[in-house]
Amino acid sequence: MAKLDLSALDDLFAKGKDFQLTDTQYEEKVKKPLPKDNRYIKTNSPLARVAAEHGFTITEVLEQPLITRTVKFKKN
Repeated sequence: MAKLDLSALDDLFAKGKDFQLTDTQYEEKVKKPLPKDNRYIKTNSPLARVAAEHGFTITEVLEQPLITRTVKFKKN
């Protein structure tokens, strides 16, 4: 299995400011869908590891009525 390439998100992390990312935006940038399990996204996912490497924490994964998920990051 090929390693997930999250380098398309580097520009967002490089700004050093809190930001949000919808599942649609994630899929457009990474070319893979956001994992289904919200707890996994926050704790053990490749996205969580890359966020930590850039000094961010995923604070919550919101599910909105249209089933659009938004991942929030906070600079540590």
